[in-house]
Amino acid sequence: MRPGQGQPNQLECAILERIAKDEPWLQGPFHSLQVLSREYTGVGGYTNFLCDQAEAPGDPYPGLKPLIRLPGVPNGMGAVLWCHGVYPASLELFTYGDDAWDGTFEGFSFEENGR
Repeated sequence: MRPGQGQPNQLECAILERIAKDEPWLQGPFHSLQVLSREYTGVGGYTNFLCDQAEAPGDPYPGLKPLIRLPGVPNGMGAVLWCHGVYPASLELFTYGDDAWDGTFEGFSFEENGR
């Protein structure tokens, strides 16, 4: 994907909305964020958003409380949102255990009491 050529996908929006449920300072709408890049690591990935705010000491990095359930990822996944002030800068996704993930997200769900 070329920089600046996308919006968050369904999984990314759902994660951002779920984090915002626990972190009221984080405001949407998230579908209008501009995705600069996505990188898949084999055990997770990073989605980097256009963020005009400079990084500052003490910037928040809230984690997703429920477990992400995906077919083919038996131990589930977690996520952390790296922010600059109140603005999303990067969404990190990661698997638990030795599970691999190729970036597909069809059939995802959240398990509220997962971890």
